[in-house]
Amino acid sequence: MAVANGEAMDQHAQAAERSKTFGERLMSWLGRLHSLVVHFPIAMFVGALGVELFGLWRGKRDYGQATHVMLIVGAVGAVAAALLGWFAGGFYMTDRNSVLMVHRWLGTAIAVAGLLLLYLSATARRAPEKPRTVYWALLGGMTVAIAIQGYIGGSFMHGGMSHMAF
Repeated sequence: MAVANGEAMDQHAQAAERSKTFGERLMSWLGRLHSLVVHFPIAMFVGALGVELFGLWRGKRDYGQATHVMLIVGAVGAVAAALLGWFAGGFYMTDRNSVLMVHRWLGTAIAVAGLLLLYLSATARRAPEKPRTVYWALLGGMTVAIAIQGYIGGSFMHGGMSHMAF
């Protein structure tokens, strides 16, 4: 019975795919790449914070080049992940599902903040004597936002806010 039910679901999914236009199938396919792309910018932003903290601990600013490269890759990746997320969730300003809506807008904000971080990093490299308070606050806040975003995304994909229950 379960095999027959699974085959019926497959046939239903195939019929639904056939009735979509090329553009709808393309948007759906691009949306499915979101979960693949999202992990790299997470690693880059968290890694950039780690490298910056290591440089502070060592008392050296020699690690700025590595951090800057990580922020370039992270910002480009975050923009790609956010765009693919919009393909996955549809191009709507609001959602019926509040978890999806928070995930959508927090992800968009993270992508914008990533670009701002990249700008602040480039500015700091040109004038290393200036204080970097805004840069540090944004980099720390970005790491917290990424952790929250990951939890929300996981709850959306894995069945509600109790997906991390022990």
